[in-house]
Amino acid sequence: AQQLEAEIQQELQDLYMEKANFRVQFTKGKFSRDGNEHVEFYISTNPGEDFKPLVKVASGGELSRVMLALKIIFSRSIEATSIIFDEIDTGVSGRVSQRMAEKMYQLGVGSQVLCISHLPQTTALADTNLLISKEIIDKRTLTVIRELTEEQKIAEVARMVSGDTMTKLSEEHSIEMLRLAEKTKEEIKEKLNK
Repeated sequence: AQQLEAEIQQELQDLYMEKANFRVQFTKGKFSRDGNEHVEFYISTNPGEDFKPLVKVASGGELSRVMLALKIIFSRSIEATSIIFDEIDTGVSGRVSQRMAEKMYQLGVGSQVLCISHLPQTTALADTNLLISKEIIDKRTLTVIRELTEEQKIAEVARMVSGDTMTKLSEEHSIEMLRLAEKTKEEIKEKLNK
């Protein structure tokens, strides 16, 4: 538990929660087939605040970052695996979403990561992008999944940035985001190979 606390503390710092403190708390209980202790995660997100149960006080963005930190830590002790994130980047934006996207990409270097996201930072860093949509075919609603081409990926990132109306500026911004994402991927791979 102490090792987990220290590792989560480090990951939370990397995810821009520098002032948060994390604790694993054990409470004695009745003996059962699962043991005689109840384990609960506690967090203090700001200096001067008491530790409180994570499930009661963490915002959506904070909870997303703690979950990502846990996945990162647990992936270190597991060989290649598949990890699914369903909108884990909900409740965050800007630099936090960028860092979360980088951490997910880092996980994906050694494992398969499937991530449902609505953020351009996450989409830009993905190796493969699938667009999920619903279409009415023969009076039935069907879910359709399509792999995006490079041009479609540019358009999708631009749409995420600017909404339904894609402008020349949002397209240029999308191209720049994708260019920077490729550079970031290379930096992450170099760092992991050291």
